This record gives sequence, structure tokens and C-alpha cells, in this order.
Amino acid sequence: MSRGKTLLPELLPEPRSQSGQGPRERVTVRARAMLDRLSGLKTAAGAALLAAHCGYGVVDPLPPPPSQCTSSADPFSSLSVSGSAVAADGGWASVLIRIYSYGAVGYQVDAVRVTAGGTLVGVEDMSQAGPVHGTDFKITIRPDGSGAPIDFEVDLGCGGAATTKHYSATSTGVGYTVVDLG
Repeated sequence: MSRGKTLLPELLPEPRSQSGQGPRERVTVRARAMLDRLSGLKTAAGAALLAAHCGYGVVDPLPPPPSQCTSSADPFSSLSVSGSAVAADGGWASVLIRIYSYGAVGYQVDAVRVTAGGTLVGVEDMSQAGPVHGTDFKITIRPDGSGAPIDFEVDLGCGGAATTKHYSATSTGVGYTVVDLG
């Protein structure tokens, strides 16, 4: 038995011309044949199968990226603040403070400190990127029951910029009015 290397005969058919058709024409002929076979299916299913087998597709352009918070000299000037009361049995259980900006993303809340009138319960980042983008932070504070204004500070960041905003939330009887103290 010889251990020398030998070539095996080719199992592929001989190459031949495709009747002068280019790649685009061959794909078109194949697609039409598939459409004829799929004519009994609903239009959407046939189109989906055709697109999967042809290899061609249309890519929608991406929407423009959302503006980042650092696009202005003072990135924190576009932030708005509002307050509402969350009811519970026997009175207000907590105050919900929203810090928001529509159309700008990239902000972060680094810290929240309640300095008078309540206790911090939590901070939630509800910000979104995408077609409907914006910044939305929800800060929940439990009032101390004295009826005094709730004073709090929020450390905000945006890229390399940072600031501490001072707020005061006062009960209106049906909600809370939040004032930016600077």
C-alpha cells in the first residue's frame, strides 16, 4: 500500500456560462420563480420570504442622535422641575418631584439631600434615548408631617460639568409647588 498523496477526481460539475446573464438578472429570475411558487400565500408573507431569500433589503436611515446636555454654555438651564403629592390613607404619603428636559439626554443625578421637612425615599431615572428622547428623574420624598416646606439639594452632572441645585417644595393642599432656589 502506497502512502503517497494523490488528487481525487473533482465532484463538482464543469463550469458553464449562465446564458450571458449578470448577477442582478439571475437574482431577478430566481425571485420571479419564487413569487410564482408563493402566489397562494398572503402578500406580506410572500414578500417576507422573498426578501429573506434574495439577500437584498432596504435599510432605513438612522434618526439623528439626541442632543447631549453639554450643547449649551450652561447645560443645566434647560432642566424643569415640578412636584405632585402621592395620596395615601389619611393624607399625603409622599411627594413626587420630577426634574426633566425634553429633547436632551446625558444628565445624571449624583446625589439628593433633603435638608428640611422630609426624608428621601428614592431616586428613579426614567430618561430615554430614541425617537422620543429626554431626561426624566423622579425623586420621592416623604414629608415629616409638620407642613413646613421641604428643602432639598440635587447634585447634577452632564459630561464634565456638575452643579448643585437647591429646591424648596411647598404644599398647595392638592399638590406641591417646587421653586428653584439656585
